[in-house]
Amino acid sequence: MRLLIFLLFTYVLLCAEEAYKFGVFPHMPLKKLHAVYNPIALDLEKSVGTPVILMSRPYFRLYKEELNTGLYDIALIQPFDYLDAQEKQGYIPIARRSEDLKAILVVAKASEYQKISDVKDKVIASAPAEAAVTRLMLADFDKEGYRVHDNFTISYSKNHFICLQKVVNAQAAACITAKRAVMYFNQEKGVDGFRTIHSTQSIPHALFVVHPRVPKDVREKFQKRIIEWSQNREGRKMLQRGQLLSFKKTEHSEYEQMKSLLETKQ
Repeated sequence: MRLLIFLLFTYVLLCAEEAYKFGVFPHMPLKKLHAVYNPIALDLEKSVGTPVILMSRPYFRLYKEELNTGLYDIALIQPFDYLDAQEKQGYIPIARRSEDLKAILVVAKASEYQKISDVKDKVIASAPAEAAVTRLMLADFDKEGYRVHDNFTISYSKNHFICLQKVVNAQAAACITAKRAVMYFNQEKGVDGFRTIHSTQSIPHALFVVHPRVPKDVREKFQKRIIEWSQNREGRKMLQRGQLLSFKKTEHSEYEQMKSLLETKQ
């Protein structure tokens, strides 16, 4: 019996060692994230013939810390985390969302707010301080001449869903978020209650990166599979489940503009 337990334990350890760790940044509640990305992990597993284990963390900061230690073999990350991960671990970009990313400031559709000045001196909910949309919007507030923490009360949230829910619950006048997050929230809640009053500049969107320890042939299989999702019925179904964009090839040069934006004050 002890021998059987030992062999079983050894088998589990070997399987874990042979699996690829797939990280996804926590842009939605973890329960919803697993519902959306577990099928994606299984699809990636089929493409390489090796187990792919989905992983995430409840907070952006924790996820980024683990990314920068090289925990993940393949990871979906937000654009502002890429340069740091590339410098610290050599992560290689393989595919990014096909559209660019804008931060949007949304309010309840029934509200009277029409522009940034209308929500001055009010509570503004936001994704985490580390989120790309937060950095982009706070940079715009600064350009508009506002002293962010003097003119607004910023209520940071663990993810986009909590941010939007604060507007629904009248706990905040507006939410700093992204278009796809609003679409997914509306889909899940069966509502259409938001209106955009400000949009920021565009930057390259979230991207898949692979750690350099992953063999080149495996990296290429991951890249091919990810890009092909939008080209077949099953892949489109997976993307639609989370209101996700299709993906296209990307390179390091697309993200070099992040250097100046990384200096944005929070």
